[in-house]
Parts: sequence; structure tokens; C-alpha cells
Amino acid sequence: MKALLPSTLYSHTRNLLLVSLLTGATAFLTGCGSAEGGDTEAKTADKSDNADAGKEKEKKKAEPIPVQIASVSRGPIAATLAFNSTLETESTVDLFPQVAGQVEELLVEEGDFVEAGDPLIKIDEREWRVDADEAFVNLEREKANFARSESLYERNLINQQEYENARFQLEQMRLRHERAKIRLDHATVRAPFDGVISEREVQVGARVGNNTKLFSLVSLQDMVARVFVPGRYLPEVAKDQAATITSEFLPDRSFAGWVKRISPVIDPQSGTFKVTVGLNNPERDILPGLFVKATIVTEEKAAALLVPKRAIVYDGGNQFIFTVKDGEAHRLPLNPGFETAETIEVLSGLEEGDPVIVLGQSGLKDEAPVKVVNPELLPDAPQVAEADTSEDTAEES
Repeated sequence: MKALLPSTLYSHTRNLLLVSLLTGATAFLTGCGSAEGGDTEAKTADKSDNADAGKEKEKKKAEPIPVQIASVSRGPIAATLAFNSTLETESTVDLFPQVAGQVEELLVEEGDFVEAGDPLIKIDEREWRVDADEAFVNLEREKANFARSESLYERNLINQQEYENARFQLEQMRLRHERAKIRLDHATVRAPFDGVISEREVQVGARVGNNTKLFSLVSLQDMVARVFVPGRYLPEVAKDQAATITSEFLPDRSFAGWVKRISPVIDPQSGTFKVTVGLNNPERDILPGLFVKATIVTEEKAAALLVPKRAIVYDGGNQFIFTVKDGEAHRLPLNPGFETAETIEVLSGLEEGDPVIVLGQSGLKDEAPVKVVNPELLPDAPQVAEADTSEDTAEES
């Protein structure tokens, strides 16, 4: 091998070093270019995925939610106070005989409805009839005696005192006869008023006296429900206010009543005052002892804006209502007034005829697109009947 000179060796070594540096730089640049290309491809893929997700989101957002609506209406509504109570009657009496004797006949039983004057029981009246007949005979005799005395007095054959004594004897016999007839009549015990026999405590053949209880009679005409109202409502409750009586034992029925009496004293322990609600029951459809709910009407409005309670949405203790406009749901805060079991008064934010969502509003967002399943209730709904009529008229022409 030929030996290299020092200068030649230096030049050869420098060339090899340059080649190595160029080769490394080329490899580095090639690697960088590949990495940048990969990042670009990844970013492009991410942008494509985001665009697809956005399109899908927009697609979902554009799908309307089916809802059912009702129209805001005007109608009567009232502020009420409702309390549970037990129905009572204000006319309950225990019946006793006014004459003594043996029970001869029972004419009624427990649960029977009776009218004033109806016979309930008969006591052996033979003794009382004899007394009445005797009083009648004595009365007739005194009438004849007085007639003779009157004739003698007119002819001045007797004095004034003898005439007055004869007249006094006649009046005395008349009163005795009346008393005997009353006792005879009392042998038949009669109902003092219309009502129902709630208790019977006597048997046929038993001897009764003035202290023997025969029956308990309750009136079904004058019924009351006594309720205890919190003291803060004292200024709102007034005599003769309308009331309604209902019972779960008589579904789908209600009975008209009124505020009959108001106690002016508030109980310091319970903080309530007693209100007596009266109830007329001419048909005897409702009985004492029945558990009822008494609803007192404290104020009434004849033409309030009303919406169904089904339309109310609760969020954080607040109440809202969704209305529909231009195919979108709009959430409105509810400013409530009076309410009933099915409707509530709206004091602001809505007008008569406005559509409110009553089904499908749960989870609904403000300005969300909706599809009304009963579009005929929308204010701008086309009048199909009128259109059909016009078409028929055009065809006939």
C-alpha cells in the first residue's frame, strides 16, 4: 500500500467528515419532514371529525320536539280555604213520653225517616180516653147549667154574682176537657220535626214514664261542618260566604253551603278560630258523622286568565310556563293568582288564546324547536272548515 503524505491525509480526513455531516443533516431533515406531515394529517383528521360532530349536533338541534298545547282562556275562579271536618246536625233531640203507660205499638225503627207530626209510638190510652170522655160530659152539663143561668139573669131572676159563678164553672170545665184531650193525644208520641231515628230504646209491652227515653231523633235538614281556621285568615272570612261540601265517600258530588257563624275569639293555644259552615240537605243525601272537606270561597273573579296546571314547570322552587311562537318554545316565569284543582290564574305575561305547552315540556329548553301535535289550537292555525266550505262553493259555481 502506498503511503500518504501528511497534506493528503488531512484533506482526505476533512472530506470524510463533511460527508458524514451532510448525511446526518439529510436524515434529520427527512425525519422532521415526516413528523410535520404526520401532525398535519392528524390535525386534518381532527378537523374532519369535529366538523362531522358539529353537523350531527346541528342535525339533532334542528329536530323539533313533539309537544301538546292548550289555549289560555278566560273564566271564573275563586280564592278558597279548604278544611277537613265531620258533618254534624244542629237539631238532635231525645224523645220522652209526656204521659205514663204501657207501650202498645212501635211505629218506627232505627234509620227510618220521619216527618214532623208522624206517630212514632203508641201508649195504652184507655185510661186517658176515659178521662177525656168524662171531661166532655162535665163540660156539656156546665153548658146546660150556664144556659139556664143566662136566661134567668136576663130576666133579672138571679143576681150578677150567681151569673158570674155559672160562667166561671163553664170555663173551668172547658179547660179540664182541653187538658184531658191533650193527655189523650200525648198517648201517641209524634216526631217534633223532620229527621231520622238514630236510636230506639224501648220495647213493646214496656211501661214507660216521664223519665223513660224512647228515641233519639236527628234532623237532616240543618247540617253543619265546624272547621278551625288559622287566625291570619280572620279578615278574609265573612258570614254568608259561599262554601262547598265534598266527601271522598260520595265521589263526583258536591253540596252547596255557606258560612253560618264565625267565632270572634282566636284560641291562644292553636291559633285558630271556629267557623260553622251550614249545609241544606233537603234530599237527605248526606248523613251526620260523614268525613267531609269544607271549602270556603273568600273571593271570586268572573273573567280571569286561566291555564291548566299541567302546563306548570318547576325549576329551583320557581314556576314557569312554556309558550309556542314561530315553532319554538319560549319559557316564561309564572305570576300566579288564584288556583283550583285543575287551573291556575295567570296575572301577567300571557293573553287570551296564547298557546301553552301542557305535554312534553319536561326537560324542554328555552327557544328549543318544537312540533305541535294539535296545531289546530295555534292562533294562526288555518280554518279548515271554512276552506272546505269555500272549495265546495267554488265547485258548485
